[in-house]
Order: sequence, then structure tokens, then C-alpha cells
Amino acid sequence: MNKRERVLAVLEHRKADHTPASFWFHFNRYQDTVGEGAVKAHLDYYHKTDIDFIKIMSDGLGYPLRVKITCANDWNKAKPLPHDDPFYLESVKRCRRINEELNGECCTFYNMFSPFNIIRERDVFTEECLNGRSWDATVMAHMHENPKAVMHAMDIIADDLAYLSRLVITEGRCEGIYQSVQGAEKDRWTGDEYARMITPSDLKVISAANEVSRHNILHMCSWAGRPNHLSAWKNYPLRVKNWGCGIEGLSMSEGQKYFKNSVVLGGMDNRKDHPLYAGKKDEIQAAVHRVLNEMNGIPFILGADCTLPSDIDLEHIRWVLETLRSEDAAKCGDA
Repeated sequence: MNKRERVLAVLEHRKADHTPASFWFHFNRYQDTVGEGAVKAHLDYYHKTDIDFIKIMSDGLGYPLRVKITCANDWNKAKPLPHDDPFYLESVKRCRRINEELNGECCTFYNMFSPFNIIRERDVFTEECLNGRSWDATVMAHMHENPKAVMHAMDIIADDLAYLSRLVITEGRCEGIYQSVQGAEKDRWTGDEYARMITPSDLKVISAANEVSRHNILHMCSWAGRPNHLSAWKNYPLRVKNWGCGIEGLSMSEGQKYFKNSVVLGGMDNRKDHPLYAGKKDEIQAAVHRVLNEMNGIPFILGADCTLPSDIDLEHIRWVLETLRSEDAAKCGDA
């Protein structure tokens, strides 16, 4: 099997020659986040690590919420982007150029942040509005003060992201999107509150992607290091589910049962005190085999709980792929 065939087989719950794997991190250098520099950065990383698919990062292409928030009512000022906005044009161009260079060699998935992620960007707030609070605390204060205004902004953003999700698949030639959702921490609010205030905007983007691809990925981000209400995302209709096994306390095999009829992605902790980042070769190989043994032949995709530290030694990623492709690597079985 080639890389594309291998990934698509697992996405369809079919047998592959071995477990596919991929990892990603944010590109921090400015020259790696714009134009052809971003295309080159992705392709260089792909060739150096030999991963089975590429998650195309949106670094440098953040959603431009062109309103400054001075108070909760200002969220009502959010307006849709014109369809010729550089946000769309440059995002699609990045995807298309990377896929042109790959010429079908592997699948690609475009990184999408949810509307709730976007409204929590630090630079949308004035210093007066923050008034010494964190950007996250400010959003939560506004959610309680004027939830309709904040939900209006998220709905506008969701419409724009829904449009982009279709474009990166139909025109950018990605296999699907990698939808990152955040903010369901158990100490933030109840699962019912999340479902009422955040889920509608999440699902608008997801539904649009599903209209043009069956192969979309849900990343349930535990960025804050605190457990989430995974039940809030359990039934989100995406083919692949990825979560922080370590932080959430839900193993890959447990997640396979919890997220019924889904393909699970992950199994390796991305944090700096764990083998993938800090381990020696034999420790990384042992970590890979632990996940393979745990899954016991069930088709899955090996990856990390979340985005890797950008200073990771790329040789560590190559060791993972070498282990999977070695003669004694466990095989994917029938679902």
C-alpha cells in the first residue's frame, strides 16, 4: 500500500498493511507561515519525517475578526467576510499548492479552529477591555454578561468557516478538515451550557465539511491541561476522533468503545516529559508497541494527544514510523 491507500483503508475501517501515523506542530518562523515559504516548510517536514499524511497548518492565516472588543456589546459588530477576502484566497492557495506538489502521494487535512477558539484570541480585545484580566477570563465574563452578542459573533464566524471548509476540500484538494474544538473543560461550565452556547457554531462548520467529504477529523483539545466534558463532543459527526488520552484519562481502546463507529487517532502523549519528546529510541519504540498491543489489531491512526512542541527532534518521529513499518510491527485487523 502507498500512504494514501493506507490512510484511506483505515478511515473506512478496513485492513491496512500497517498502522499509519502522523504528527504535527506549529511553524513559528515567519517565513514558514507565508506564501511559498509555508508550502516549502510543510513539504520539508513531510519528507524529513516520512509521516503518512499531512495536517496543513493554518499558521499565519488566522481568522481576521475585524472588530475591536471594548465591551460585551461589541460582539454584535461582527460581520461576514467578503468571499474574495485574502483569508479565503490564501488558505485555499496554501492547500492547493501543497497538494499540487504531493501529486496524490498522501492525504492532507486542513487545520480549522472552532468559532469559540477564535473569539478567545488575545488581539481582538482592547487593553481597557481586558482591564488586567486574561483574554480567556474576559470572554467568559462577556458570555455571562451578554451571551446573545457573543453567540452572534460565533455564528458569523461559523458561517465563514463553513464556507472555508468547503473550499479547502473542493478547491484546495484536501481530503478533509482537522477541526479543533476547545473550551469544554469541566471547571469552565456544565456540559449543558456548552451544548447550548457553543455546539451550534461547532456543528455549522462540521456539517459544511461533511457535505463535501466523509473523511474529516475532530480534535478535542485539552490545551488547558484540564479534563473536558468529552460527552459534549461524543456525537459530533466526524469520521475520526482525536483527544488527549493522558489528560482525559481515556485510553485509545476505551475511546474506540466510547466514540462508537469512529476511527480513533492518537495514543502518544505530546507533553515534554513523555517518551515521544524526551525519550531514547528504545523508549519511543516501546511506547509505540504499547499502543499497538492495546488496540490489538483494530484499525486506528497513531498520533499524538495534541500538537507537538515545535522544537521536537524530528528523528523521534522517524523512529515512530520506522517502528510501525518494521517486520515485527502489529498489523491492522478487520474492524
